[in-house]
Amino acid sequence: MIYKLSAKSRVVIKFGGSSVRDSFSEALGLVQKFYEGNEVVIVLSALKGVTDLLLKLAESKSPEILGEFEEIHLRAIEKLGIELNIENEIKELKFVLGNEEMFPSREAYIDHVLSFGERLSVKLFSKALEDEGIRSAPVDAFYLIETNGNFGNAEVDLKKTKEKIWTIEKLLKTGRVPVVTGFLGNFNGLRTTLGRGGSDYTASVLGYLLNARAVLIMSDVKGIYTADPRIVKNARIIPFISYDEALIASRLGMKALHERTIEPIKDRVPLILGKTSEWKLGTLVSDISFKMPIITYKIFRDTAKIGVIGTSCVDVEYSIAERGDGYVCFLVDRNELEEALNEIHEVVLNESLSTSNDSELWARV
Repeated sequence: MIYKLSAKSRVVIKFGGSSVRDSFSEALGLVQKFYEGNEVVIVLSALKGVTDLLLKLAESKSPEILGEFEEIHLRAIEKLGIELNIENEIKELKFVLGNEEMFPSREAYIDHVLSFGERLSVKLFSKALEDEGIRSAPVDAFYLIETNGNFGNAEVDLKKTKEKIWTIEKLLKTGRVPVVTGFLGNFNGLRTTLGRGGSDYTASVLGYLLNARAVLIMSDVKGIYTADPRIVKNARIIPFISYDEALIASRLGMKALHERTIEPIKDRVPLILGKTSEWKLGTLVSDISFKMPIITYKIFRDTAKIGVIGTSCVDVEYSIAERGDGYVCFLVDRNELEEALNEIHEVVLNESLSTSNDSELWARV
């Protein structure tokens, strides 16, 4: 599927951790493609696996884990063939690990430690862009994204962040590509994080405040599927999903998007999901719906909640945990999750395919 963007469009592209670590050259190439005739803003996650490593480091303060963190980035620098010094970041990280008591809470300390993943990621990517002849600048979202004080799962203050968006506007006007740390923010001079998958949220906030033509979420999967393709073998890609469907699905556990991603851009900026390694764009989130169901799940201690978005009536023998406008949730034992997901997916998808009407979609296209 190909989506054409008009000349001089403003585009926000977010790359996930797998893209940055495993598909770096493809990510650079995609930026180059969009850079021709467009204003481009990049949002990056940390390299794949680095956030989990930093979480272990924050807990253990282990010199071995710190060395592993440094080595991952030194290998990436060597692989890319770029010249980049990361000594200042490593020194700061060592200082933070040795001075946890200077933070007002353990959560604030952990968020500061976690920030080093994205901060090094943007330095790598920005330098690689420069080496490819594209003027670029790394941007630490600490100086851009204002949040509340909910460390570990902060919410962006759009009004305060809008007052700082001029820093991105200035870079764009000078022909540079801002490479922004996803996942990070600022609360009263302390670093905050936006929760797992928070780089999606960062990208949508910037897309809204910059009045972007589109926000692209690029990762190691093609788009949004009818169910988690790692568990449900017959899951299908969904080409068009409405803002409301995506919003409900992400809140009910869909892994493709952070649960707050849709809120800033709803009814304003289209969102496109794609796979970095193949430049495949698979799903458009807008006011168009393909009328296909989405099956999600959330795992608790001994149970799991399965959500079905796109219908409130499903003929299966599981206990209903919640029902709303256009969705229904079932409660199952955790050890039955995989079997239940496949069963519900088969029932719902067969009903959808036999009754779907795509005339609205074709009329819009």
